[in-house]
Amino acid sequence: MHAAIPRLPVLDWQTFSGPKNSGTACLLDLPESSYTNSGRASILQALEILGISAGDRVLVPTYHCPTMIAPITLRGAIPMFYPLSADGSPDLAWIEAQDLGSVRAVLAAHFFGLPQHLATLRAWCDLKRIYLIEDCAHALFGSSDSKPVGSWGDLAIASLTKFLPVPEGGCLVNNNTSAAQYKVLLHTPGLKSEIKAAFDIIHTGIHHGRLKGLALPFKFVLLGMRRLRGRSATRATFQAEGTSSMATPAQEAYEIDLGMSHQALTMACRWVAQGAPRERIVEGRRTQYAYFATAFAGCTEFHPLMPLLPDASAPYVFPLWVNDPDPGYFELRRLGLPVSRWDRLWPGVPHIDGDHGRAWSHHILQLACHQDLTPDELQRMVALVKIVYTPTTRTTSATSKGEA
Repeated sequence: MHAAIPRLPVLDWQTFSGPKNSGTACLLDLPESSYTNSGRASILQALEILGISAGDRVLVPTYHCPTMIAPITLRGAIPMFYPLSADGSPDLAWIEAQDLGSVRAVLAAHFFGLPQHLATLRAWCDLKRIYLIEDCAHALFGSSDSKPVGSWGDLAIASLTKFLPVPEGGCLVNNNTSAAQYKVLLHTPGLKSEIKAAFDIIHTGIHHGRLKGLALPFKFVLLGMRRLRGRSATRATFQAEGTSSMATPAQEAYEIDLGMSHQALTMACRWVAQGAPRERIVEGRRTQYAYFATAFAGCTEFHPLMPLLPDASAPYVFPLWVNDPDPGYFELRRLGLPVSRWDRLWPGVPHIDGDHGRAWSHHILQLACHQDLTPDELQRMVALVKIVYTPTTRTTSATSKGEA
C-alpha cells in the first residue's frame, strides 16, 4: 500500500543535502526580514506596522485564500476586491476608475510562486501614496524585475511551511524606512509548543514514508507517550498543519488567533529554515514543474495555466486549468491527490467583467510540486488526473473492470 502523497515538504534524510546557497534569490536573506509564526500572522503584523485600522480600505485580489483577507477584517479594515489580468497581475486600469478614497494599501501576490512584474505597481503606489504589501506566501525564492521577491513592497510576507518541512512559520520584511523602527512584540513559545514543533517535523516525515529506519523506534516512542497520557487505545494527535494530502481547508481560515499571531517561531522550525540547503529546494521544484508541464501538454480536457517557468523562480504549486473541474476535483481529493483549489472566496467578492480571478477560483487546480515528491508519486499524480479527467481513460478503465 502506498504512503500518502505529501501536500507540503516533509523531512527526509536528503533534506540537508546539497549546496547551502542557490543562485536564485531567497526572501529570507533580505536585510529587514524577521521570522513569524505564519504567513497569515505576517499579514496581520504588516497591517499593524502600517497603522491600517477601522474604516481603512485595502485593495485585494479576487483570486485569494481566506487567510489573505482575514487579517484585514480583524483590523476593522474593509477589503476592496480588484480583478486580475490574464497573467495574474492587478488590473490597474480598472482600479484607476474606482473611488480610491480611504484606500491605504494594496495586497499583491506572486501566485503559484511565479514572480509578478511589480515595477509598474510600485510606481503607481508611490504616485497615489498607497502602501504596497507584497504577498510572497507562494514565492520564498525568485526575482521580479531584477530585484529579489520581497523587495518591492513597503512590507512583504512569506510562508515557510510551503517550502520547508516545518509545521509552522512565516516571514515579514519591512522595507519602509519610515516604519523601519517599528517592531511587533512577539512572545516566546512555551516548552510544549517547542516540543510539539520538533515532534511534528519528525512525525510527518515518517507518516509519509520518509526517514527510513526511524519508523519502528518512533512507534515505540508514541506507544510510550500514549501510556503516559493514559491513551493507549487512541492514535497520536500530533500532526503538522496542512501536511496530510487529505486535509481540507479549515474554517479557522476565516479567524485569527491573536496569541499565535504574535508568537515567535519555535527553535526547531527556525533551525530548519536557517539550515536547510536551498539549491535542492529550488532545483527540485523546477524539475517537478517541468515534469507536469510535459505530462499535461496536449490534453483537451485540461492544460497547464503557465507552461514555462521564469528563470529566477521556484514554484509553490503547478497550476492546472481544467475545463470542467467538478466533480472530478472532489474525486481527486478523495483519492488522496495533494491538490487544492481557492474556491472559498470571501463573502462579497464581486463579478467584474474581464476578471480572470473568479475564473481561476473555479478552474485552477493547484498540484503540489515540492522538492520532496518522489518519481513514483509524480507518476501517480499524473495518472490520477488523467484517469479522472480524460474521457477515453475513464471509458477504458470502466470497460476493463466490466471485463474483469
